[in-house]
Amino acid sequence: MSPGWVTVWSGREWVEAPVASMGEETLVVPNVAAIVLRDAAGSALLLQRRDKPEVVRGLFEIPTGRWRAGETPGGALRREVAEETGLEVRFIRGEGRRREVHPRWPVWEVEPAAVVVGAEGAYPALLVVFVCVADGEPRSLPGETADPGWYSTDEVRAMLRDSPREFTAVAQAALAAWLGM
Repeated sequence: MSPGWVTVWSGREWVEAPVASMGEETLVVPNVAAIVLRDAAGSALLLQRRDKPEVVRGLFEIPTGRWRAGETPGGALRREVAEETGLEVRFIRGEGRRREVHPRWPVWEVEPAAVVVGAEGAYPALLVVFVCVADGEPRSLPGETADPGWYSTDEVRAMLRDSPREFTAVAQAALAAWLGM
């Protein structure tokens, strides 16, 4: 794999971005995203602000990151949530199970939602979105995330309806789908 450069829509403007590629073909990189609930009843969910120096800085987001080779779906999600928020995931809805029909060739069966951004451009990204419950108080990760906090579903629904551009495209799509909007 070698990095290439393509023009992608950031949600606000067109920018040049490095992408993984094989020869002339850019690759879709799988990512995990988490709708993090404070409790199983869903009394509140986590939102944070993007704190990377890029065009979506300051927008609301949910924990999201690249899925590393060798990680299970749940392992990738737990790592990303812990890295970005300091929270410990204790339950993942639809985490699934491991199957090994052929020796040393495991397959994971999961029931998450999927969000695809940039599908009509040169750099599509696939986000596997899980709903999870986590323990602890969220903290910022300077240079990554800022101002994490718990919001009621009614608050998030109103924010999505009244100010959808205050969210990253991934967060807006994942949350709207989860809330049935």
